[in-house]
Amino acid sequence: MSAQLADAVLRRFDSLERERTPWVPVWKELAEYMLPRKNGRSMDGVTAALPGDERIYDSTPLNALELLASALGGLLTSPCQPWFELRARPGLEAGESPQVRAFLADARERMARAFNDDDTGFQAHIHELYLDVALLGTGVMYVESDPQTVVRFASRPLGEVRVAESARGMVDTVFRKYELTVRQAVAEWGEACSSELVARLAEHPDDSVEIVHAVFPRRDRDPGGVGVAHFPWACVYLEAQTRHVLEESGYLEMPFMVPRWAKASGDVYGRGPGLTALSDVRVLNAMSRTALMAAEKMSDPPLMVPDDGFLGPVRSGPGGLSYYRAGSPDRIEPLPVRCDLHAAETMMAQRREAIRRIFLNDQLRTEDGPAMSATEAVIRQGERLRVLGPVLGRLQTELLGPLVQRVFMVMLRAGALPPLPQGLSATDICVRHSSVVGRAQREYEAQGLARVMEYVTPLAGADESVMDNFDTDRVARHAADLFGVPVDLLRSQQDVAAMRHDRRQQSEQERSAAIIDRLAGLAHTLSQTKTDGPNALTELAGLLAAVVPDSGAQEPQEENHAGDG
Repeated sequence: MSAQLADAVLRRFDSLERERTPWVPVWKELAEYMLPRKNGRSMDGVTAALPGDERIYDSTPLNALELLASALGGLLTSPCQPWFELRARPGLEAGESPQVRAFLADARERMARAFNDDDTGFQAHIHELYLDVALLGTGVMYVESDPQTVVRFASRPLGEVRVAESARGMVDTVFRKYELTVRQAVAEWGEACSSELVARLAEHPDDSVEIVHAVFPRRDRDPGGVGVAHFPWACVYLEAQTRHVLEESGYLEMPFMVPRWAKASGDVYGRGPGLTALSDVRVLNAMSRTALMAAEKMSDPPLMVPDDGFLGPVRSGPGGLSYYRAGSPDRIEPLPVRCDLHAAETMMAQRREAIRRIFLNDQLRTEDGPAMSATEAVIRQGERLRVLGPVLGRLQTELLGPLVQRVFMVMLRAGALPPLPQGLSATDICVRHSSVVGRAQREYEAQGLARVMEYVTPLAGADESVMDNFDTDRVARHAADLFGVPVDLLRSQQDVAAMRHDRRQQSEQERSAAIIDRLAGLAHTLSQTKTDGPNALTELAGLLAAVVPDSGAQEPQEENHAGDG
């Protein structure tokens, strides 16, 4: 059975390798021009190669790439501010209960601490991921459970990864081929290693071993079954050379996040700004190299020397002396070199600016200009972020959403989160992106709401019934939602209704008490009023007597009539 599994895994690996082969030369060239250290691990396999920068004559592409990657970290996963929220599924009856709201707020705080913890490695590895996505168009993040830190993150180099998509266009299959030393492999899998590998431990502990790690959807499983054999994703480790299966297990969630910057129809691997800027980068480096050569010729031009007349070799260095025969007309003269370095610098500046625009540096950096108000600065910043919003939407779908869901489930199973409250299941929890970009995208709707209210307010001053067209409670809660107010800071609708009910009762009680006090004062005043002479009270009583029928005179008639009956 193990041999059949190993053969099936390696056949699938070879198939994915053939699909990936055309991309390898492009990735290698991108790394050589813009990020040489990424080429330290060869893009076409696991063979180590020393990074070099021999082809780089201008650092503008490297700087533009670093700026974009740093901006992505600050905009999407900043450690200084919340970048995700946990919400109950819309329409869930228990979603407004205090227990559910408290659980979601507590879970978010604990997950945020895990993301910012140095031991988990998230902030260190997410920057490497953003570099891969911006340069190569595809990045790989591995999220696994850890007995010490609960969860652990690792950005895997694209050179060791082969991927495949599902019918919905999401990456659901990841094959890795990487190297471990014999000592590391035996320490990781122990007795599960092959006898050949264990035998090599004594004499060659530092020799390398190729390991294939395969994660793919499991088809032959029982969704109601128990054990790793019925988990949705299969996990297989094997030695590539001996075809020996080291481990067969599974995952409840996909442990790999494979975001793509942009993707052409039919492609599996992404295309990033690095690929778009590659032609400009080639030209810029060629122009920089030529300009350096021209400047060197101008500062140290070639010399024209006669073939005779000089004694000894010609010395052109500082303080060098060259002797010629007395009376000889021959002289050492520089060869005329005519180079327009200003024109070359202008052309290179245009290329540099084009590269910065491709890497979105013009949208990320602060514009130089006259001083502006705080409101204008906020508006301009919002406009820049909204321009970036559509570009970064794929990162939210393929990276941030699955990442938060995976971490939530790992921490929940490990007991690092409080138990789920009654009426709430893990599938009822939704992830909302509250990063700087997410809030900027929602500001469009908030601005529309504010403009409507601004237009309606003068009409409401003339006719208050105009506001009856708006559900003010929903408007207020929707505005709080648009501006990212934490859920635990808002009272539930049941609490609001109870508070209003208590307020109405208290208001009615206070009004009743005030009426009783007024009636008591009026009764006291009437009791002290004299009625033996004509005054306003006697006139009022006369008018009432004239208007109201004499009930006392009617009562005997009613009693007599009743007696007759």
